[in-house]
Amino acid sequence: MPDTYVAQARTALGKAATKLRREGTLPGNIYGRALQSQAVQMSSRDVIALLKAHGPNTLIQLQVEGEPQARSVVVRGVQRHPVNQTLVHVDFYQVDISRRIQAHLPVMVIGEAPAVQIYAGVLLLAADTVIVEALPAEMPTHVEVSVDSITEIDGAVTVADLILPAGVTVLTPASVMLARVTRGRVAPALPGAAVAEGAQKP
Repeated sequence: MPDTYVAQARTALGKAATKLRREGTLPGNIYGRALQSQAVQMSSRDVIALLKAHGPNTLIQLQVEGEPQARSVVVRGVQRHPVNQTLVHVDFYQVDISRRIQAHLPVMVIGEAPAVQIYAGVLLLAADTVIVEALPAEMPTHVEVSVDSITEIDGAVTVADLILPAGVTVLTPASVMLARVTRGRVAPALPGAAVAEGAQKP
């Protein structure tokens, strides 16, 4: 059963929301398919705990005080102050748990590429997110790709190599590169060293 968090209906809109933040309350909104947007507010402390426990697109229950039942939602947007990075606003997307949703998920590289050790190659990440589709309750927080198969310089892994949980479909084209190993840079020889080396030649 997804974790349940409590929110209240919000009447403070626009500039009035600044006062809420000073009081330790974070403004937010709930929106969804064919759903009128609902302004809500939550304890800033509760939102911080929520974000630490659950990544974006993870299904949770949001109980708005005064409503008969909790809403099934996922976090779809978080706004932060551009200077101090404190939370400013949070958006929740209300889902139909029987309807598949799409999400951008981060890619986590696992394993070690043999080409890095054998040829002193450099592992480069080409893409850090992919688009997937799944039921809300089956949506993972990230997807994994192994680089164990990269044994040569210029070898790569693509979306086709992703390790996906059951019920999750990737929508990003299979040919999109996620990571590759390139040849490491060779340090240029110092001019003085070149002259000294040449002087030893007969």
